[in-house]
Amino acid sequence: MAGVDEIRSLLAMTTVPPPLVDELLLRAPELWLAGESPDVIAGDVALCHPALGISEVRVQVTAVPLAGVLRVSLLARDRPGLLAATTGALAADGLSVVQAAAMTWADRGWALQRALVADQRHVVARPADRDLLRARLRAAITTSSPPSLAFAPSGGQAEVSVTVTEDGRRLVHVAAPDRLGLLAAISTWLDREGCNIIVARAEPFGAVVVDRFLVDGDPDGPRLAAYLSGRRVPPVASAASGTAAAPV
Repeated sequence: MAGVDEIRSLLAMTTVPPPLVDELLLRAPELWLAGESPDVIAGDVALCHPALGISEVRVQVTAVPLAGVLRVSLLARDRPGLLAATTGALAADGLSVVQAAAMTWADRGWALQRALVADQRHVVARPADRDLLRARLRAAITTSSPPSLAFAPSGGQAEVSVTVTEDGRRLVHVAAPDRLGLLAAISTWLDREGCNIIVARAEPFGAVVVDRFLVDGDPDGPRLAAYLSGRRVPPVASAASGTAAAPV
């Protein structure tokens, strides 16, 4: 997990003001920091300077030392369905999310998203293609009708657990077979259930993807598991905590 002191030391060599660094790292949740190197988190914080304009959407698309993989970073004003809009736009372009993290700062109304995406179809192989991707992501965020993507469950069983945190929020843990658009499907489902995503993290574990979301709201774990598995949706809502798998 990235250490806050290490992140501060890296950012001390940049133009990001120390007070802003301290503000953004104050009480940084472990879910955002877990599994990341300090330089990656420092890059997230650096994207937040200068201050975001009222209607500005800041998008970076950069290469990483992995063949066919790009890092997409985005800073925008937070709004319901933001993660669903951006991940949906990536999936609509055929870009599969390999790893992702998202963070919001309610006091500033900012939402930061970062994703490693696999470009197996060479959608963004050229600089001009990356410019088009940036434009499509901005459009997905600012339009009232972002790209919609029909989610096709793999047929495998998804498992979902929902636990209550000390501050009354819900931590949603999803383990499901990897599919194009999986993160977008989960984010869209949570948005439709009236759940605001505060922090999110997605990581692959072989053929299974493990996604975690810290949300304001009360999502129904068995219904989400059923939806992702392509099974019959349970007619009765479950308790707010516990592990649920789609019914057979």
